[in-house]
Amino acid sequence: PGTQTNAVLTIGGVIGTFSVTTVGPDTTPDPFSFTAQTNVALNTVITSNSITVTGINTAAPISITGGEYSIDGGAYTSSAGTVTNGQTVTVRQTSSAIPETQTNAVLTIGGVIGTFSVTTVGPDTTPEPFSFTVQTNVALHTVISSNSITVTGINTAAPISITGGQYSIDGGAYT
Repeated sequence: PGTQTNAVLTIGGVIGTFSVTTVGPDTTPDPFSFTAQTNVALNTVITSNSITVTGINTAAPISITGGEYSIDGGAYTSSAGTVTNGQTVTVRQTSSAIPETQTNAVLTIGGVIGTFSVTTVGPDTTPEPFSFTVQTNVALHTVISSNSITVTGINTAAPISITGGQYSIDGGAYT
């Protein structure tokens, strides 16, 4: 880019010069965008759609905040680099650990910005069914502890209450 070449023609001692200069360097790509993703799992690596870099004629700077990028399927990185016309780029980020939360990975190529937004699923406070083992023939007036259960199927803190007894969470004090 930006290079001049000359052709010099001489006829009978008369010289004529034909000059050609290529266009200057263009590191500003055509606009690009990533498709936002919603209802994604909590704390999960999410990868964007692929974009193809167009509109540049020399290597352009590429950088990212809030995630990592990959050029032509190579290793993901968060370090600044360069990209050339026709190369493909994907972006990835880890979704929030909090329900209904949007996070963004912002990719910049030659001053043009593309944002990859990811929004996590809503809160789920309804656990999978659980049960306790029935105990029979226990002594009168004796404190009896149930088997432990593992709460699954929720993605945020859920309310807990009990009637007719006390409960303990992760071996803590009974309440």
